[in-house]
Amino acid sequence: MAERKTPKVSVLLISYNGRAPLLKRAVTSVLKQNYKNWELIIQDDCSTDGSFNLIKTLGQADPRIKVYRNETNLGISKNRLAAYGNATGELICHLDNDDFLYAHALGYMAATFVQNPEIGFAYSDQAFVDGEGRPFEYVANKEFGEPLTQYGWRHLGMFRRSAYEATEGYNTNLDWPCEDGDIFMQIAEKFPFKRVPHVLYAYNNVGEHASHGVPQCQHCLSRAKCNYIRVWAAACDPPIDVITWKAAA
Repeated sequence: MAERKTPKVSVLLISYNGRAPLLKRAVTSVLKQNYKNWELIIQDDCSTDGSFNLIKTLGQADPRIKVYRNETNLGISKNRLAAYGNATGELICHLDNDDFLYAHALGYMAATFVQNPEIGFAYSDQAFVDGEGRPFEYVANKEFGEPLTQYGWRHLGMFRRSAYEATEGYNTNLDWPCEDGDIFMQIAEKFPFKRVPHVLYAYNNVGEHASHGVPQCQHCLSRAKCNYIRVWAAACDPPIDVITWKAAA
């Protein structure tokens, strides 16, 4: 059976005490997509700052927005898994609650999967933006190819449900929020993947929203249970023992 030209895309947005202007911007960016066959899964992880009330209000803007709230605080990896459990789309992508999508993002990505039925994962280029959403740097991600040592999660990342179901799923045993890179490597072990050479994702990488606190992989105590490191280490020449691997002097 031929693949549908407009497969349903599930956008997973997980939130915990998200800032109101950024949450609204993220949701609005999905509402403004040129591609229409989407659902937005907003999974709140027991926010304590009142942001869930805003999420409920935002959810009233369109029936394609599905709002859920966990009974207990799960943390990022388990909350991501909870969001996936509520998704129904053939294609899945992540949107962090302080980032946003450009209007043509889902259309370009969905078309890539239709045109390349063999791939399990695709990723776009991205822009780093300031607190006002103004880009200050563009990132052209690496092209598809080997070795796997060159790759990790890239924004905008999207994968097929069927590819995800062929893996162990989101790794909830990690001590750090690296579940996106982990699932990418699991999929990349089994399926081809492809870069979409367009800037589709705006990544808020300044101030309190910059990526801080996550250790380098060679220092991370989770590396023995991380699929990203497992696949990366096996692809190195010679292969690396992740248990004894240390940072270079």
